[in-house]
Amino acid sequence: MTKEIPIIKEIDVVVVGGGPAGVAAAVTSAEQGMKTLIIERYGFFGGANVAGFSATIGGLYSSTENGEVEQIVQGFAGRFTDLLRAKGGLIGPVKFGHTALAPHDPFIWKETADELIKGANVEVLFHTSFVDVIMEDNKIVGVVIENKDGRSAIKGKVFIDATGDGDVAAKAGAPYVYGKDGVIQSTTMTFRMGNVNWDKASKYSLEDIWEKAEEADTTGKYNLPRKHPFIFPAPRKEQAIMNATSIIATDNRVLYPTKTEDLTYCEFAGREQIREYEKFVKDYIPGFENAYIIDNAPQIGIRQSRTIEGEYTLTNEDVVNARKFDTAIARSAWPIEIHGGADGVKVVNLDDDYYEIPFEVMLPKNVEGIMTAGRCVSCEHEALASARVVAQCFEEGSAAGFAAALAIKEGIMPKQVDVKKVRECMIKNGSILY
Repeated sequence: MTKEIPIIKEIDVVVVGGGPAGVAAAVTSAEQGMKTLIIERYGFFGGANVAGFSATIGGLYSSTENGEVEQIVQGFAGRFTDLLRAKGGLIGPVKFGHTALAPHDPFIWKETADELIKGANVEVLFHTSFVDVIMEDNKIVGVVIENKDGRSAIKGKVFIDATGDGDVAAKAGAPYVYGKDGVIQSTTMTFRMGNVNWDKASKYSLEDIWEKAEEADTTGKYNLPRKHPFIFPAPRKEQAIMNATSIIATDNRVLYPTKTEDLTYCEFAGREQIREYEKFVKDYIPGFENAYIIDNAPQIGIRQSRTIEGEYTLTNEDVVNARKFDTAIARSAWPIEIHGGADGVKVVNLDDDYYEIPFEVMLPKNVEGIMTAGRCVSCEHEALASARVVAQCFEEGSAAGFAAALAIKEGIMPKQVDVKKVRECMIKNGSILY
C-alpha cells in the first residue's frame, strides 16, 4: 500500500538545522527578501552550541603567543555576540591556548536566536525531523519531513544543509567521508556546576587542572578517560561550564553520531562520566569543594561526523600556513583542537596569523540547489578540528543566506553565484574580509 505525501509549503529558501549556521543562514536569507523556512528537530535553536552545551563561542579572536587577542570575526557572528553580551549572556574573552573564547548562557542564546528569527519573519517548524530529499535529476527540489502532524513535503528553490551531520546533502547524493580513514573525533557530554568559588578556582589555569587530572588518575579512585578537561566560568555567577568527558567505546571501536545505537551508548556513558569528573573537581580543585551538578546537555556533544566533499576542500596546509583566498567568506585563528578518544586531546596553536575559509567548501559535489554550512563543510580531518567552531559557522551560514538570495534573484544555481557579490554583501554587513 502506498501513501501520498502532501506538499504543505513552497518556499524560496529552506534551511535544515537550527544551530549557529542555520540561524545565520535563515535570518540573512529572509532579510534579503526571501521567503525562508527553517526546520529544527528540537523546540529551540542553538544546535551543538546549546543542545550540546559547548556553551562557548570559539573562533572570534586572533592568535598570539602572549595571549593578547583581538576580535577578528565580525559580521553575523559579531552581531549575534554583541546582542548576547548586551543581554548579559556572554563574557570573555577567556584565554584558550594562544587565542580565547567567550562563554555564553544557553537560555539567553536561545532567546537571542528567537528574536532574530522572528524579527526577520522566518517561518519555523520546531519538533520536526528531516526524512528525505525530492530530486529532479541531480537537483534537490524538496525535502520530506515528519512531525506530530505526520509526514509531509516542502518544495524550495535553494536548500541549506545546516544539520551538522550533512544529512540533506548525503541523502541528495553528495559524496562524503568520515574523518581520517573513518576515524572521527570523540564526543563529549558537557555539564554545568553551581556554587563554584571562582575567587579560588580562577587561580588555576587549564594546564594546572590537567596536571591534577593526571595525578588523580594515578590513584585508581576515579575513572577519568580524558586527562585534559576544559573548565570555564559561565556568565552566571558561581557557575562553571564543564567540558570534561570523553566517550570511548569499551572495545575502542569508532562511535559514529550518524548511528542511533552509538548515540545511545554515548548518552549513557556520558552521564556516568559526569559523576566521576564531579568527584575529581570537588577533591582536587580549590573552589569546587561545595559545587554541585546543575544539569547536563540535552544531547551528546558532537565534534565531527560526515564531511561533505565540496568543490574545494580546506586542507591542513591551508590552516597551518595561514592561507588566504580570493573567495573567502570567513577567517579563523582557532587552533587545531583534536579530541581523539583514547589518544586524548591535542591542541596545536596557530602562529600570530589567521587563515581563511573559501566559499567553495560549502558547495557539495555532484548535486545542485544546495549548500552546506557548519561542521559538515569540506575540510581535511585536522583542518576541520579548527574550522568547525561557532564564529565560523555563523559566517558560513551568513554567506549561504546571501548566496541563496543572489541565486534566486538571478535565476541561477548556488554554484554559479559570483562570490565577489557574496563577499560584498557580507562586508556591507560587517564581516571582516580583505
